Amino acid sequence: MTDNLKSLSEKRSDALLRIPVAILVALWVVVLVILLTPETPNGHGLPHSTYKEMDQGGDGVERHKALLLSGWVFGSLLIAFFVSLLAWGMFRQPFKAETTGVNRITGSTLHLWMFLIGGLLYEGVFGMMCLTYRDSLTRPGDVDFIGPFPSSVSWLLFGIWLFPAYFIVLYVILFDRYIVPPQKIQQFEELVRQVRQNDGSQGTS
Repeated sequence: MTDNLKSLSEKRSDALLRIPVAILVALWVVVLVILLTPETPNGHGLPHSTYKEMDQGGDGVERHKALLLSGWVFGSLLIAFFVSLLAWGMFRQPFKAETTGVNRITGSTLHLWMFLIGGLLYEGVFGMMCLTYRDSLTRPGDVDFIGPFPSSVSWLLFGIWLFPAYFIVLYVILFDRYIVPPQKIQQFEELVRQVRQNDGSQGTS
C-alpha cells in the first residue's frame, strides 16, 4: 500500500514537471514573436517641438498596440511558470512529518490547490493591470484612478508588487513540511555528529 502511494506521488510529480517545461517552451515562442514583430514607426519617440535634445512619445496606442497582447501573454506565462515550479517542488518533497499513506497525498493535494488559487489570483491582478493600462492609452484624457494613482499604477504597486507576499506566507507556513522537514534536520545533526567524531579521532591519533 505504501509503495503504491509512493509511486502515485512520484507519477504526479513527474506529470507536474511537464507543466513548467511546456510553459518554458511557450515563453520562447512568445519571445520569438515579440522579436519578429515589426517595429512601429516612431516607436522610439518623435523630436520634441521645443526641446530638441529630447523626444516625445506621441500616440501611445500606436506605439504599444503591436505588443500589448504579446506582452500580456508573456507576463502571464512568467507567473504560471513561477507558480508551477513552486507546486512541482512541493510534490518533489512530500510532507514526511505526516503519517504515511492517504494523508500524505491528501495534504499535498490541498497545498497544491493553495498554490493554484494563488496563481489564478496573481494572473487576475496582472490582467487587470494590463487592461487598465490599455484603457489609459485609448482614453488619455479620462484616466481612472484607484486611490492617489492611475488604475494601472495602483494595480502595479498594490497588486503585482505585494501579491507575492501570499507565496511568502505559504513558504513560512509550509517550511517544516516541504523545505526542511524534521527528518532532514535529524539527518543533518547526525552528519554533524559524525564529522565531529571523525575530527576528534583524527586529532587524538
